[in-house]
Amino acid sequence: MDNQKIIDICNNYYINPKEVKILRNNERVLAKIETAHTYYLKGELADKTHWEASCTFANLLNDQGFRVARYIQSIYGTYGIQYEDKMFSLEQGLPGKPIEVITDKEIIEIGKLLGIQHRLSMKMPNLFTNTTSWSMFGGNQTEALGDYDENELSFLEFKKHFNSHPLFNKIESLYNEYRFNLEQVWMRLPQGAVQGDFCYYNMARLPDESLAIYDFNIAGNEVYLNECIAVAVYHSWHAPYTGKLNEQERFQLFLDSYINKRPLNSLELIYVPQLKAIIRAFRHDRVDLGIALNNDLMQDLFVKETLKILEEAE
Repeated sequence: MDNQKIIDICNNYYINPKEVKILRNNERVLAKIETAHTYYLKGELADKTHWEASCTFANLLNDQGFRVARYIQSIYGTYGIQYEDKMFSLEQGLPGKPIEVITDKEIIEIGKLLGIQHRLSMKMPNLFTNTTSWSMFGGNQTEALGDYDENELSFLEFKKHFNSHPLFNKIESLYNEYRFNLEQVWMRLPQGAVQGDFCYYNMARLPDESLAIYDFNIAGNEVYLNECIAVAVYHSWHAPYTGKLNEQERFQLFLDSYINKRPLNSLELIYVPQLKAIIRAFRHDRVDLGIALNNDLMQDLFVKETLKILEEAE
């Protein structure tokens, strides 16, 4: 992909670039386009229907006053353009700064924003047939959205490395119990269209100090509680943080902020502890770090901590 091809694609959006800067040029293409405004052109191998739904969903949120990057419609009336082997879209640049480290302020804001996004989604038509990368119970037949169940894969990786540990049977029993309980009610939990990667690295701090979110490429249908807990766990235990709260306090701060904007129903409240336990215990980066420990004592402590996380939901 070269500058002339980028210009050719932009012409399909009534855009005549004054300057093109290619930021990524591999299986995914990302280019910064300068005219009187700043735009970002993104391209990758993708399903046309899903790409169109993602852009449409983002703009519907924008129409409701939710701060997201707006996608530009092409001369064909679509948001997506097929060029060679990739789908492309053009979005307006956000006039803000990326977030590199989160504080309590971001935890509160992101929790509230996710609650607002889910609340708005509940009133919108669901444009998606696929789930997201946060999803569970997809079966892991492929790595496609909807089939991919990272939580299960992480548990199986844990099992492969720690199945001989004396505590493993108890861990497996609790994990299977919680997964079974959740699967029985999964389709009864509120769900709908979501952005799919609601994390600080996809957000910008705007000049008015509000947060805006971008990157809807993996948007899809999701159980709201699942995304809420997964995003909360990520920002509480894994995101770079500066502040005085411990991880549990950060999690509760996030959850309280979310509930402030979208209260959980009675069924959701029942399953918060079990969902949190399996997401927290078997997040892929936590499992990867545990497996990488080359000290028997440290690995033993890691396994014991895993059991403790699961037992907290009993």
